[in-house]
Amino acid sequence: MTTGAVREVTIGENPQMTVRIEEDDGNLFIQFLASEPEKIDIDGAFFNLTDDTVIPNLMISPSVDQLTAGNVTGFSAEAGALNSLPNGAVVEGGYDVSVSFGTSPSSTEGDVDDGKFTFWLDGEAPLSVDDIDLSSLTAVVNSDDGRGLVLKTGDAPQEGTTVTAFTEDFSCLWSPDHSENIVRDDGWDSYWGKLVTSGCNDGVLQFDAVETDGPVGITFEAHANDPSRFEAGGWHGDSLTLEVRLDDGSWQTLDTFTVDHDRGLFVGSETGQTFGAHPSQLEFSGGVLDDASGQAEFRFVSDISSWDERIYIDDVSVTATEAPAEESSAPAEDTVVQSEDFDHLWWAEQSDAVEGHTDWDVQWGKLNTDGNDDGELRFDEVQTDGDVRFAFDAKAPAAHRFEQDGHAADSLRVEVQVDGSDDWQTLDTFAVNDEGTALVGSETGQEIGRDFSNIAYEGGVLEGASTVQFRFVSDISAHDEDIWIDNVEVTVLGEDAGSDGDAGDGGSQYEILFDPIRQALEETEDEVDDTGGEIEEPLLAG
Repeated sequence: MTTGAVREVTIGENPQMTVRIEEDDGNLFIQFLASEPEKIDIDGAFFNLTDDTVIPNLMISPSVDQLTAGNVTGFSAEAGALNSLPNGAVVEGGYDVSVSFGTSPSSTEGDVDDGKFTFWLDGEAPLSVDDIDLSSLTAVVNSDDGRGLVLKTGDAPQEGTTVTAFTEDFSCLWSPDHSENIVRDDGWDSYWGKLVTSGCNDGVLQFDAVETDGPVGITFEAHANDPSRFEAGGWHGDSLTLEVRLDDGSWQTLDTFTVDHDRGLFVGSETGQTFGAHPSQLEFSGGVLDDASGQAEFRFVSDISSWDERIYIDDVSVTATEAPAEESSAPAEDTVVQSEDFDHLWWAEQSDAVEGHTDWDVQWGKLNTDGNDDGELRFDEVQTDGDVRFAFDAKAPAAHRFEQDGHAADSLRVEVQVDGSDDWQTLDTFAVNDEGTALVGSETGQEIGRDFSNIAYEGGVLEGASTVQFRFVSDISAHDEDIWIDNVEVTVLGEDAGSDGDAGDGGSQYEILFDPIRQALEETEDEVDDTGGEIEEPLLAG
């Protein structure tokens, strides 16, 4: 199930188009959808990437002219150099990516009102919605006869962006109350990476409130161990109800699931959605969920009569709406882009923030390295597009046991890779001081001593980074020489992640198609059209 972030942007004003960008397991699904199909034939799309270094590895599906699978008839990627379509239509400025749509090979001919495709990187890190410069989204419509428009972001009101408020797959939880997304649990259980409710474990299970500026939604997977065991009504009637509370109001029922023995399924009273003995994905959106404007809370209420009647819930994802950011000259607040407190983990590589295998240990909710568990611990690469701070808490309770040099010398290195470089750069190498009271950083002089202290790095190679990846490398000689690390955070400091915004900056929401030959003629004859409407005569080839 897809649980990645989603962005929706409206471009143009009259006509309008919705651009939807969705993360899907490291890929990006992108859709240009006409709001009024009868008014629009989409001929092409242009936009910029926030990091144009990935361009050589950018791949598209369906392939160009694979018209049995889609309507993509052209695709080009070249930093700041693209502005034309196969029909000769030219837009002003230069873009990183160009995609054309049609129903005939290598052309924009034919009526297209839903242009869609998927991007991925060949042999590279996963793509995210942050890789697309939303301010540059541009579509060319109705241009095959030379009379066309360019729809773009700008003055048109934006309705807000759909974002994933939280996802929870219940992996590595001993009980529901170990999830930071669950605030009430009357008796539900958690095992095999799923929530479980039965006659012995029923009642209310409530999720944390999410902040929202508009509509919310929820999806989850559900199945029952054996629907035939459940009762549909009467004294022993069994049910599972999904409820929502909006903006501190009253709880409202979205669905009550009861068993239908003829079908061998649980059926929702309001939506008719079903689940049975095999996992089914259920989705709730629209209706009362569109009325949210401040916050929303979801909960399950189960009423089950017997211990051997069990319902399993997995992969819960809640979406919210994020209002368009208001322009401001003030710097953005610091943004934490990666964090890990190692709570509820049995070993380090269970963390979503840790990449690959490591011999490091987790004990009592903290990272631990010693002579038996040393080596590399590498965190996932994160996109930053700004100045970065890397911070963590650390202690070495028995620093006097560490060796400063020689065959048994002990050390902890903190290293970083910036902007995808193959080279690891050392931020600090910690070794014991002469007094044996602390481990001291070679570059900054920060100390790791008996009690936890905060170690932080910013500036230097961390200024203006597009991506960063951090790692610890420990080389420790004995099992009783311990270093403990907790609360790792990567923060972008007071700068909005963004792009160069070459194309369309400050422009209107739609423009007349730009053609250099036509422009020269019009300037000569003093007949330049400043209305922002359709071109009154055929568009010349670019």
